[in-house]
Amino acid sequence: MIRTLLARLRDASLPSLPPLQDGRPGTALLQALGSGDYGRLRTAAATVALTRDAPLLDDLAAQLPYVEIARARYTTDPKWIREHYELDFVLRKLRHWRDRSGCLCQLYPHWMHYQPGREIASGHVLPIATGVADGGWGDTQDATCTVCGRGWRCTDREYHAPWWEWQALPPA
Repeated sequence: MIRTLLARLRDASLPSLPPLQDGRPGTALLQALGSGDYGRLRTAAATVALTRDAPLLDDLAAQLPYVEIARARYTTDPKWIREHYELDFVLRKLRHWRDRSGCLCQLYPHWMHYQPGREIASGHVLPIATGVADGGWGDTQDATCTVCGRGWRCTDREYHAPWWEWQALPPA
């Protein structure tokens, strides 16, 4: 009973999420981002990170205040540290899209879950060469963006889990 009361008091101090319109392309993703459910949030964040669907990104970017408030709600609880990273990237991507800041490949260095194999299979980059990272710590995949032609070197890394480090290649 005391735990329930404390939870209600904590939730009352959080900013409330604005209402969403049903039937919009991003509504389900936005509901998941603000849900407080770890699994739904992570799945929605990954969906936003990986999508190149222009109408969906337009809708999500138009509703940025919802994502900003959702992020602020998670800030108050340190147990959500992994979600901070995911939501910060979602905000970065949606602001990048809204502001027409350039090709989406520019976001590769900012989200460690962009896998080169998946980006190749999706047609977002074309493979150029493979190799081994300096010092032998990871394999590399060089690739070129199919939209803007920028070259990338992606190095597979591992700490507690696999992740990928993306670095822009110097222009040829």
